[in-house]
Amino acid sequence: MEYKINKKNNVKILCLQLLYTICKWVALSLTMGITIGIVVGYFNIILKAANDYRSDYNYLIYFLPIAGVIIAYMYVKTERNAYSGENLLKSEVQKAAKNIPVYMMLVVFIGSLLTTFFGGSAGKEGSGVAMGGTFGDFLSRKFKLNDKEHRTLVISGVGGAFGVLYNVPFAGAILGMELVLKGNFNYESLIPAFLTSVTANEVAQRIGNKAIEYKALDLGTLDFILILKLIVLGILFGLVGLLFNFMLDNSSKVYSYFIKNPLIKGFVGGILTIILFLMLGENYNGLGQKFISSSFETPASPLAFFWKIVFTAVALGSVFQGGRGNPVFFTGATFGSSIAGLFNLPLENVAALGMIGVFCSAQALPITSIAIAIEYFGSNEVMAIIIIMVISYSISGFYDIFTKRKLTKGKSTLFMRTYDDKNENED
Repeated sequence: MEYKINKKNNVKILCLQLLYTICKWVALSLTMGITIGIVVGYFNIILKAANDYRSDYNYLIYFLPIAGVIIAYMYVKTERNAYSGENLLKSEVQKAAKNIPVYMMLVVFIGSLLTTFFGGSAGKEGSGVAMGGTFGDFLSRKFKLNDKEHRTLVISGVGGAFGVLYNVPFAGAILGMELVLKGNFNYESLIPAFLTSVTANEVAQRIGNKAIEYKALDLGTLDFILILKLIVLGILFGLVGLLFNFMLDNSSKVYSYFIKNPLIKGFVGGILTIILFLMLGENYNGLGQKFISSSFETPASPLAFFWKIVFTAVALGSVFQGGRGNPVFFTGATFGSSIAGLFNLPLENVAALGMIGVFCSAQALPITSIAIAIEYFGSNEVMAIIIIMVISYSISGFYDIFTKRKLTKGKSTLFMRTYDDKNENED
């Protein structure tokens, strides 16, 4: 994507070089978008069907320990000890390594499907972005692209997959760069990432992916009192995101401390999930989209957000996978829904702000979070959205949900947590 221009170059050659580069990246982006739209689109459809089927037949959860053993066995046989494809992806792309195995697409697909079908509390974006990034890496190796171009393709794959899974093509284009590039934007990657994400989303829509529709935010006049309320809400959402990360990160360490064998770890994770299910019911199993939607209509239980964190920590802390996106949305929406009355604000608005505010804090992706909020809830209250995101992001410090991402530019040093090479593989 760079041009070497000297005195011998004439305008014609330069134009041909430019035309070649444009055509190359349009072709690569369209190839990425179409492929990811089909693969991740069907993955999303299958995962939703599995979740809905499990909701109708709750006895399936009793097979979750066996599913945990199968997932652990897959990773043992493929010599991957992270139990999460997204962590492998970020670790490799940040080093510009071109060795993300293609079979990881199948491994993360099966692992995520088993987790959801048998009632493990997990999301879908972890597996989805791993699949998208893996395809970008594969395409890069086939065309023998350099390290910079390799990163661009992986970024495009990550963003395209995320955009498909949550129907947020613009946010998807931003997420790849914000997630992978250590907090720094590479603007040369923006156009390929955008074209890939929009194409993938369009293809996914055509094969049957349905968008979730939310009402537009309407908070009224942005006066001094409302700003104070938003500041307090931003702090609370930031703290909930902090709690989410703390429990998720430390749950895997607790498992590893007491259980060394990954197969036993998967079995125990399934047993603990069954115990929680028998104690608290089915609301906290699986993707939880129905509960998220209901929290916009009726106030959620004050402890619903906490129990979702517990269910997710038990599942993802062992060997189950799929990602933390849906659990984060669940946690934020239910927490916002439960406290809306305290702030004398419309229930659906606080649930919406909570959903994205906790996501921003937990994911440490402020620009992506703002884009998601606008795509889901409109731009009428963009200033309120920005206030919530800035504060919740600042609260989160360096405590990032994707534990292998190393940031080079910080935010608030409050609750700062950094990672070095020695503990990268702990989770």
